[in-house]
Amino acid sequence: MTPRERFLAACRKADVDRPPAWMMRQAGRYLPEYRAMRAGKSFLDMVHDPAIAAELTLQPIRRFGMDAAVVFCDILVPPAAMGVGVEFVSGRGPVLTPAVRTAADFDALHDFEATEATGFLAETLRLVRTELGDERALIGFCGAPFTVASYMIEGQSSRNFEHTKAMMLGEPELFDRLLDRVVDVSIPYLAMQTQAGADVLQIFDSWGGALDAETYRTRILPGLTRLVAGAKATGVPVIVYANGGGHLLELLASTGTDVVSIDWRVDPRDAIARIGGKVALQGNLDPCTLFAPPEVVEREARKVLTGFEGPAGYIFNLGSGILPKTPLDSVEALWRTVLGRELDTIPS
Repeated sequence: MTPRERFLAACRKADVDRPPAWMMRQAGRYLPEYRAMRAGKSFLDMVHDPAIAAELTLQPIRRFGMDAAVVFCDILVPPAAMGVGVEFVSGRGPVLTPAVRTAADFDALHDFEATEATGFLAETLRLVRTELGDERALIGFCGAPFTVASYMIEGQSSRNFEHTKAMMLGEPELFDRLLDRVVDVSIPYLAMQTQAGADVLQIFDSWGGALDAETYRTRILPGLTRLVAGAKATGVPVIVYANGGGHLLELLASTGTDVVSIDWRVDPRDAIARIGGKVALQGNLDPCTLFAPPEVVEREARKVLTGFEGPAGYIFNLGSGILPKTPLDSVEALWRTVLGRELDTIPS
């Protein structure tokens, strides 16, 4: 099987010769070639430059040979296209201004035509698709309604989501309108990505675990289900990931997604027992494991692979994104173990 065939087959719970593998944030700050290209540029400068974004997408593939490339972009591109100022501040992360906390703030948002406002992403995908050919899969993505709305309401990352939960409980109609608006702009945004060459779409609910299951079911699930349906209408497999979402597995599987990606807190056997008959699974090595010596990384990676043995439909991944200061020798050990071979090309 080619890596692309392997990845797509696993998404659809078909038999494969070995589990396909990639990792979230694989095009990022742990790579020296990324840091060299980033010098003197802001994160968003790179996202908006298709030649640079395509190169960053391809760097980990050249170095490690994963089965799939994930496009270098960010889940906050749609809010920026809706008129929200987005800036990545060193030591703080993304800052969004103005925060959307009133009906007037909501009314100031505008919809956007994806190929016009975010055409740079389509061009990045086309460049990567040309480079990959039919050999490897290409993953496009967007944020889930709750996560994107939370960023817009909080104006930044949050531990407690005070403003988000206050709006959800105190102004439920405004909160629901914002989630619906996020879904409305995300569906054509994802369609643009598949038209430009994406084979698979992942929806990131990075903050979904902040909610209890009943609140998620009643307030969040309808919009997420509509987004999954819109993504699946493009004809490609869909992956849903919710960090901290071990209590939400059945709800995530009920969206109609092809794959549920789980974090490191979920036991593989538990996930298989609960939803393995409905969807493929992706995950779930703890990213902090990669700070251990290479021989420990190899042992823990094998443990994850063994944990998911059984039903068809498994994709190896980390349980969250790889961390910026992760040592390369441990990453190399990971991929030697998971891919079952020595790495072909290691840049000097």
